Amino acid sequence: MQEVYGIFHRSIRDLVRWEVLREVLVTGIPMLFIWMGIGWVFWDELLKWSTWLINWVPFSIVKANGAMLVLFLLWALAVLVSYAFLTAIIAPLVFRKMKKGYYYYSFTTLLGFAILWGWLMMLNWGVLEKWIANKLLVWLPFQTVAEGSAVLLNVYVFYSFYVLSLFLVLSLYRKEFLETIREIEYPDVEIATERVKAMHFPVALRDSLLFIVLTVLFFPLLMIPIVNVLIQLFLWAWLYRDANFRATCQLYCSKEEYERMRRHRAVIWSIAFFASLLNFVPIINIFTPFFAQLIVFHWIMQEKGVGTGNQERTTKTAKENE
Repeated sequence: MQEVYGIFHRSIRDLVRWEVLREVLVTGIPMLFIWMGIGWVFWDELLKWSTWLINWVPFSIVKANGAMLVLFLLWALAVLVSYAFLTAIIAPLVFRKMKKGYYYYSFTTLLGFAILWGWLMMLNWGVLEKWIANKLLVWLPFQTVAEGSAVLLNVYVFYSFYVLSLFLVLSLYRKEFLETIREIEYPDVEIATERVKAMHFPVALRDSLLFIVLTVLFFPLLMIPIVNVLIQLFLWAWLYRDANFRATCQLYCSKEEYERMRRHRAVIWSIAFFASLLNFVPIINIFTPFFAQLIVFHWIMQEKGVGTGNQERTTKTAKENE
């Protein structure tokens, strides 16, 4: 458990380092505007298709799915409002001394509120779902509920392709990204002289194409509550689970290490599913592909048996930089 916490903690700390955060923002923000522009152009056509598809779905399913989407929006709003309220209270007292620690605070606080509000809503799921589905949505005509569901479905489609584009960009420039962290955390580790034939980018491209194909095939199932969440988790995990592992091993693993670590399929899938869950958390979801890569990177370094001797030096350097 302590080893898992150590990997998680180092991944968050590295993600909010300015050297890394700068690369993430330079990639994520322009890509966000690009997909907003694409969404603006193709929104109406996709909305017509989504609405047409939903019109074939029984109202009971549309109503249940609508209730789930409303709950998800309430959850996201609760997370953001809680974060803003807490930040407004402690900002005058703490932030002057925190300096770079603000980014770490933001990530962990958002994640904590996401878990807290998710747990509270799960405890009261039956009551909330029944109230929204049987009291709120029944007041609205079918067409209104269907169009609302179609709008949210459109948002999901464009957001999924936004995540996919970040994944592909990171796959192309993973050496520069990982070397930034390696030079800080593991200065004694060098790029392997004999490269492992992991075929990293072809695998990333293959998984991306499969992601698109499966998204199209499973699109009708996205109207079914719970099933749509499981499908999203599976598709994102499928995207992360193999390419990130190969991306790191191709740079830093020997052939023996690669063959040994690839047998830990349960660990690789667990990391991928955890990263996929973060795609649902507001604001944090912008950084998820990079965070997923960092977790795999630190796990591989731990499996290699390096890095433990560098922690005190790294912590001291981080404090000096602040």
